[in-house]
Amino acid sequence: MLRRTASGAALVLVSLLTPALASCGSPQTAADRETRYTRVIEDETPRARDVIDVAGAPYKALRSDDGSMLLRYNATSVEDDEGPAANAWRLYGPDGGIVAEHAEHMVAEDETDDPGPFYAVPDGFVFLPSVKDGFFLDVRGERHAVRSSKKPLAFGRGDVLVDGRKKLLRTSTHTVAPATGVPTTRDLTFTDFDERGTAWGVRQPEGSEPYRVTRREDGRPQRSQELPDRLLGEDIDAHGGTAAVPLEKPIGRDDTLFSGLFVTTDDGKSWRTLRNSDQLPLNEFKPGLSEIEVRVLDDGRVLVEGDDATPLVADTPANRSFHKITEPADLTSVFPLGNTLYGIADSGIPSYDHIDGEGLWRSQDGGRSWNRFPGKGD
Repeated sequence: MLRRTASGAALVLVSLLTPALASCGSPQTAADRETRYTRVIEDETPRARDVIDVAGAPYKALRSDDGSMLLRYNATSVEDDEGPAANAWRLYGPDGGIVAEHAEHMVAEDETDDPGPFYAVPDGFVFLPSVKDGFFLDVRGERHAVRSSKKPLAFGRGDVLVDGRKKLLRTSTHTVAPATGVPTTRDLTFTDFDERGTAWGVRQPEGSEPYRVTRREDGRPQRSQELPDRLLGEDIDAHGGTAAVPLEKPIGRDDTLFSGLFVTTDDGKSWRTLRNSDQLPLNEFKPGLSEIEVRVLDDGRVLVEGDDATPLVADTPANRSFHKITEPADLTSVFPLGNTLYGIADSGIPSYDHIDGEGLWRSQDGGRSWNRFPGKGD
């Protein structure tokens, strides 16, 4: 998830006065807010609701097949990137009701205290920390053991690569095993695997050869296509036969200019180049930005995001025209889950205060209108 913020040192470095506190008693001062925030991150047994209140916005959102949502929150020291911290997660049911939550005390910058990642699976979420036992969290909020196998498994449909692509998570059985047949960075400089287990990548050539986008399935010949006009490609995403590569043109010694999209909608049989135009307005993507990210929604529409630029999303799965989303607040990231867009509004620098509209937003009409999550009717 690309964060359009100047600070990448911490997951979320904000705190706030919660609406619940603001509605009772006298107005809170900056000292009051700092005191409460500090108390929460120094508490060795913090409550999830307190961590979530002071964090304000999640740093990660995942969704399971039934619509259940898992949101993750992190609160660390505002004054320093080391010291006490607190991490929390909250599970919401398809109706938006709270199903389960958990929080724990941590020490920022301490690798042994890293909370570790969650992965969405069809029937819940799998937690796979590197320094302690993981678990499968079902949609009812109950925990179960994660299976482990020493027998290598070939990457296939529905699998998720973990631990630096050395292992895979078989989401259908909640099994973690060594991964085989996974292209390395020697094979493909930038790689994505779609939901069917097909490997897509951009090969960075040696010498004067052009960049090439490649597609490979286990047991089938590799399909390859040269990027147009000797442009560069540094990201790729694929889903359901659609794949997209942001094209960049070198300018000067170190900078590049986002110049268009290289798109296929027929599983790599044919490719189309989209240039800067009324159909693909790239005027906000300034030269020198190093992170242009593309994501493909379940229906094949492409989402384009970059630092300090308003994200673009395709009007239809044909990906022939795009529009800028309408941001409901200062969104630090926008990402798809299924065919729904989600956006996180958060502070870009450490602060004890909320920004306007801080939290998680969602859009079901391509970013034209948004509502808060959770909200009325959830």
